[in-house]
Amino acid sequence: MRLFMVFAVYLLLIGKPSTAADGPRKGTMVPRFDAAVEKAVAYLRGAVGKNRPHGGHEVLAAYALVKSGVPKEDPYVAQAIAAAVERSGHTQYQPVSAYDHIYGSGVDSMLLADIDGSLYLPNLQAIADYVQSVQRADGSWSDGPQQPGDVSMSQYGVLALWACQRAGCKVAPAAVDRAADFLMKNGNPDGGWGYRPGTKAGPGGGASTHNMTMAGGGALGICRLMLHGLRSPPKPDKKKEEVLPGGLRKLDPLGEANQYGSVFPDYKPQVAASALDARVDRAFAWNLTNFQPVSRVEHNLYYYYCLERAAAVGDLGKINGEDWFVVYGDGLLALQGPDGGFNTFTGAVDGTSLALLYFMRSTDQILKKMYGLGQQLADRGNPFGDKKVKEPTELDRLIQDISNMDFDKLDETPVEVADEIVRSVLAIDDPEKLVGQEQQLKSLMKHPNAKVRSAAVWALGRTGDFKLIPLLLEGIRDPSVDVNIEAIQALRFISRKPQGFGETLAPFASLGTEAQIAAASPEERLRLATPWREKALKDWSNWYFGVRPFEDRGGLDELQLAVPLRR
Repeated sequence: MRLFMVFAVYLLLIGKPSTAADGPRKGTMVPRFDAAVEKAVAYLRGAVGKNRPHGGHEVLAAYALVKSGVPKEDPYVAQAIAAAVERSGHTQYQPVSAYDHIYGSGVDSMLLADIDGSLYLPNLQAIADYVQSVQRADGSWSDGPQQPGDVSMSQYGVLALWACQRAGCKVAPAAVDRAADFLMKNGNPDGGWGYRPGTKAGPGGGASTHNMTMAGGGALGICRLMLHGLRSPPKPDKKKEEVLPGGLRKLDPLGEANQYGSVFPDYKPQVAASALDARVDRAFAWNLTNFQPVSRVEHNLYYYYCLERAAAVGDLGKINGEDWFVVYGDGLLALQGPDGGFNTFTGAVDGTSLALLYFMRSTDQILKKMYGLGQQLADRGNPFGDKKVKEPTELDRLIQDISNMDFDKLDETPVEVADEIVRSVLAIDDPEKLVGQEQQLKSLMKHPNAKVRSAAVWALGRTGDFKLIPLLLEGIRDPSVDVNIEAIQALRFISRKPQGFGETLAPFASLGTEAQIAAASPEERLRLATPWREKALKDWSNWYFGVRPFEDRGGLDELQLAVPLRR
């Protein structure tokens, strides 16, 4: 069968939800996906009716049916609820099996929390207590105390805690913080994750895989949501804002905007929101570089399930101008069998359940219920999409205040200030409106703090202004690798070259894990950064000199290129 994947403009037709035998079916807003869902639901109901799956597989199927619009009174769904209640109705949660203990905890908690969190609160608290009790010291979860941390199971540990917390259970913020710390420290330098970090176990032999990269990105996105709040919250009313030193504005933690903030308002996370966001963006960048809309891996359907979650909580926008949901959804369609099922390594019941959870945007359903909005707002996960986001903020005043700040006397950290620059730029719904801010943004390129310079370079890239390329080339000359990377990303955006000239965005990859990179000596980092920086500057400069308008050709920038890089 010939598989067709096209990067073209899709026409999204909004149709009425179809009516199934068991009641109104939730719609996907894409007619061909609605048809696939109808067939998949029919297949799944028939399959579980013939042979009742065991444990977690049973609950996963019921969860997918509920997300597709099948009522909780459905006999099969009710049966799965009863099984989850039985496992969690004891003094201590009773897992489905020793190996699947965290997977089972995740699906049991998600089903009960989404059906009726208040009704099943005692059961969910038992699950939350169990999941926290078996978390490893490094913040991960695994199939046993002697086994190294597992990114896939760690995702389910985070999912369980999130579901329980949404229902009102007591969840220790430190447990979520440790989970985030594990994922931050144990990713691969290329931006992805392997199955068991630090080992060669599992698919990929330690290398980044599509499944684990989206599992890690989704789990980290949920940690960000719980620890810091929504990545792109709606703009609050002025009366709900607090004015900080330097003119920065922060959401009133006691005001209406608190609904979009941390679920642990009195806890100070060890990892900043901007660092979590940047790490999730690197996962999306890896996924785009290794673009694979039709999954070819062994556990192929698991990929789409993880991708939907990562995209929902991580604000993934568009893939080369196209809606990520449609691009990957069309890839998923290619895997549906004639009988409506989706087969995978663990069987068609699991595969069909995972496919339904993608098509029904199961995570987005949760976010809409929590916040009354969907999360597909910005395009930070993909630098090549169109932005349609919030109303403009007072960027003029912000930049002026930042320029005059004394960071030694300010309560806000440089990372938080950089976050504010990014948030303010994201609030501008038309890139053309940024053009008038260029001079002020340029001034921040000389700021003594690298975090502020990085945010300024990123903001300049959002303008899409070709005339700013010489300034971005100067960003590659910056002594901070973080600034260099933002400059390269900005050049890729303006030039419409998603891969650039093949330069890596992880120049320290050969040093090992992110923890090993952080521990490397300045001399070792400089040894790797210098040739990488010089090659990137040469490649992008040569490209610019060849395509710039005739009137911009004066020879001065060629002379500037000959000046040695700052080290």
